[in-house]
Amino acid sequence: MSRPSDAHSDPRNGQATRERIIDAARELMIELGVLEVSVAEITQRAGVNVALVSYHFGGREGLMLSIAREDARLAMSNLARLKAADLTATEKIHNHVTGIIHAYYKRPYLNRLLQKLIREGSPSAAEEVSDFFVRPVAEARAAIILEGMASGEFRPVEPRLIGYALEGACAQIFTSSASREAVLGDGTLSPELVAAYAKSTADLIVRGLLSA
Repeated sequence: MSRPSDAHSDPRNGQATRERIIDAARELMIELGVLEVSVAEITQRAGVNVALVSYHFGGREGLMLSIAREDARLAMSNLARLKAADLTATEKIHNHVTGIIHAYYKRPYLNRLLQKLIREGSPSAAEEVSDFFVRPVAEARAAIILEGMASGEFRPVEPRLIGYALEGACAQIFTSSASREAVLGDGTLSPELVAAYAKSTADLIVRGLLSA
């Protein structure tokens, strides 16, 4: 495939273009509160040729996968450090829950994007998301819960099912501003609201796991 003229021959320019496109897509998904931003909107925001999305990512799905992969890489790095930290399993799960919620606040589209790629993406995209995010997170989380069970901190549970409950609780507040307005009287997310939600959700999940 020939390189569009505005990509330039310097690899650094190509990487900078990729980053501009990814940043523009992130900005629009956050600003508009939807995943369905068009390639035309993204490239207009990035100030690049529409053809560059196909050149760098193979199309819109490839762009969305690249965004999810980059965001997941940071989340997995944080989880790996937490898993290795000199903390009790209770502290690790509490920090994990609050970390997920703050990550979703920073990237409120992320949970919906991952789920959309799994449910509606191509088979290869769904498998890729499972490989770089879903399975590694589930395995790391299960290891922490099993550690807590072995130490006597946690009661016997099925770690995989706890993972579903945890993910649902972490993501719920970010799914709809109309829902937040109906329940809380205000659809606006603020750092204070997110911090309070993170603490209350982590406390609830941890207390449900404790053996006594």
